[in-house]
Amino acid sequence: MKLGIFIPELFRSLFKKPNTVDYPFKKLEVPKDFRGTPFLHPDLCIACRACERDCPAEAIEITESSKEEKRFLMVIHNDRCIHCAQCVDSCPTTPVKAMDMDHLYELADFDRHNLKMQWEFVRAAPKKPAATTNPVVADGSAAPAAAAPKPEPAQS
Repeated sequence: MKLGIFIPELFRSLFKKPNTVDYPFKKLEVPKDFRGTPFLHPDLCIACRACERDCPAEAIEITESSKEEKRFLMVIHNDRCIHCAQCVDSCPTTPVKAMDMDHLYELADFDRHNLKMQWEFVRAAPKKPAATTNPVVADGSAAPAAAAPKPEPAQS
């Protein structure tokens, strides 16, 4: 093999910008549709357990911690999660989903138990569709529109 073949390539690469990034010091921008780590918006969750049922990795656990207060405990095991976003797709809450994916990708840890995320929350009431302005009564006639409630005066 002749070494003279590599000399032009050597000189070309000496004057080029590097193709790599100084990773720990400079972070890459995450793409818009990047599927990071799943997380819960506890104020929106109706505890239907669709995310737990549809998770292919069985990484989500939802248990009832208090039946009287309707309190639930959700645990996401990120050591099992395959970041497929099936939990977000299965979530029936609209227009904002109770399950969402963030843009975190640096999840490494020495202990797998540190990768577990958990939330304790009270079940949110499902949003009901807005009522029509003139509902139809049983005899087919339109019901009178309800009067708007009067605001109560502020007490000082």
